[in-house]
Amino acid sequence: MRFGLKKSVLGVAGATAALAMVLTGCGGGGGASGKAGTVEDPVTIRFAWWGNDSRAKTTQEVIKAFEAANPTIKVAGENTEFSSYWDKMATQIAGGTTPDVFTMSGSYPSEYASRGVLLDLDKVKDQIDTSKFAEGTVDLGKIDGTHYTITAGVNSMSMVIDPQVFKAAGVELPNDETWTWDDYAEIAAKITRNSPQGTFGTTPMANDSFLAVWARQHGEDLYTDDGTKLGISEDTVTEWFELNKKLMDTGGAPSASQIVEDGSAQPEMTLIGQGKQGMKISWSNQMTSYSGSPLVMMKLPGESKQPGAWLRSSMEYAISAKSAHPKETAQFINYLVNNMDAATKIKSDRGMPANTELKAGIAPLLKDSQQKEAAFLDRVAAMDIEPPIPFPAGSSATLEVLNRFNTDVLFGKVSPREAAKGFISEVNQNLG
Repeated sequence: MRFGLKKSVLGVAGATAALAMVLTGCGGGGGASGKAGTVEDPVTIRFAWWGNDSRAKTTQEVIKAFEAANPTIKVAGENTEFSSYWDKMATQIAGGTTPDVFTMSGSYPSEYASRGVLLDLDKVKDQIDTSKFAEGTVDLGKIDGTHYTITAGVNSMSMVIDPQVFKAAGVELPNDETWTWDDYAEIAAKITRNSPQGTFGTTPMANDSFLAVWARQHGEDLYTDDGTKLGISEDTVTEWFELNKKLMDTGGAPSASQIVEDGSAQPEMTLIGQGKQGMKISWSNQMTSYSGSPLVMMKLPGESKQPGAWLRSSMEYAISAKSAHPKETAQFINYLVNNMDAATKIKSDRGMPANTELKAGIAPLLKDSQQKEAAFLDRVAAMDIEPPIPFPAGSSATLEVLNRFNTDVLFGKVSPREAAKGFISEVNQNLG
């Protein structure tokens, strides 16, 4: 793949359960396209997304600009915090009030597509121009050959580092072309030892996408090609739980209760957001959300031996299969991903634009941290790693299951091996 000019977690399980019961042909308000809008009587489409107040404000500005340029279409925006977004979506779908266009990520496109909720975008391909998208980014929205989503932006898994914490601890920054996970654990422990009380080297990250990177670094895939079970081995999952426990046991990470608290905190309230952590595994587009001192972005440990990270959609746009206005909705998506004015407002909030001309156009407007993000994504793209197949239907609860078992390991309730066995068994049941 080429990119650039050269190219509450607790709510997830509930949303998945609701989804399984109600996503059988349910959808938005209508079927075939309704009447065309006029300036005097415009059509109204609904747009749902997750995010904070800042994202909501920016999105409303983009909506107003779109409406001014397209006076026959009105857009009703609906913003929800991520922790309750999927539960809300499941409820709306069950009630037949699905938004015309909504944001997605992770395994949810597979989840929704498998139950007929998403429109095949080939039906509106004349309204959405992907000719200027970076190589490979259009395919990120395809499931079993059918095009269901359009990437809103591209990101990747990264290591965010606070150089000031390293400097204060007298620890040199790592070489991200050569460092290993053992190096990472040793550096984390050294930072904690050499720092004031309350400052730590890192915190473990319990995320299924990170586990997918870990699997790929071990020559495995998180899921099998047919999506019916996990592809990652028990030994590889065990090693991952052992790493997280090692970080805590050696002092490189805080206590189990602090780790859990940090994992649910808003970005600016996390340890790294407060300047009290040296390293954090993070999505690249989240670095700008952390406050404190200037940060840098590096490759994850182990990438030089066998790369695992890939360019992915940080957020995706999908259209309801039952939208009464699919063409107008597609026009709005086209505006979001191809209009320069929209790009100058959104910048990299939803990830770096897949449209290479927009990416180049917003470059002078990006903050220093966003410039670093863009440069990092170009480095990841240069590795030319094929993305894995989309996470399969039934996997939307994997994140919750992983978090639960990881927490049990950190609190000493189960061993890493027991957690690996339990995790694999439960996720395979979900997939089955």
